Amino acid sequence: MRISEITSANKPYIRITKGKKKVDVPIVPKVVAVPPSKLGLRKFAFLGCDNIKVTFKGKTVRLNWAFNHNRMTLYCTGGHKAYSWNNVKVATINSSKGKREHLIVCRREFGDETERRRYKRYPIIRKIKVTQGDYSFMASTADISYGGVGISVKRNTRVIPSEPLVIDFGDSTIISARLVRTVFKEDGSELLGCHISKGYKFEMMKIVNHDEAVAESLKVKEKENKKDTDKGWTEGEIKRWH
Repeated sequence: MRISEITSANKPYIRITKGKKKVDVPIVPKVVAVPPSKLGLRKFAFLGCDNIKVTFKGKTVRLNWAFNHNRMTLYCTGGHKAYSWNNVKVATINSSKGKREHLIVCRREFGDETERRRYKRYPIIRKIKVTQGDYSFMASTADISYGGVGISVKRNTRVIPSEPLVIDFGDSTIISARLVRTVFKEDGSELLGCHISKGYKFEMMKIVNHDEAVAESLKVKEKENKKDTDKGWTEGEIKRWH
């Protein structure tokens, strides 16, 4: 996949790594016209994008371009595959219209196929309560895996990435997680991507397997109900009355 082919549908984000610390920052791609004065950039592969925002200490701020000194990797999905571009940088230019635009620049046009998810994600929706210190809010899950959970909230939250979250599923299942990625949506809602430690893998397996079992039982009951119906029978099909 080419870096220039990335759209919002590919769910791109930049992973910033500094030592052992990592933070994933979502980006919104856009078409940027590079002016003639910046023709030197054309020897690189690049992707135009909106201002990159990051949640820091409970506040939403624009990405500081000093992050270029850290290791940054661009990730996205395409079909059933994931792609990555290592050692990307962020540049700010004045477009042909005089507007300041942002580019994600890389020396390689094509991304490497990669695997971002260790565990399969299941589209399970559950009402949950999320707590961080004295701050708590109600939300719902968007997807669940053995090692993570996607949380959908209708408004911006004051979650601090470095602090642990306590997630209560309402059935005596309470786990601890950490925020690793935030996606801001146009309707003002957020999608919080959270990592769950291996110590809670058994609890996550119970949630996933239970919900899958319930879904499967509903399918079986639906099939049985269809078998019990007498719709479609005609008098000529009945060979003998008892």
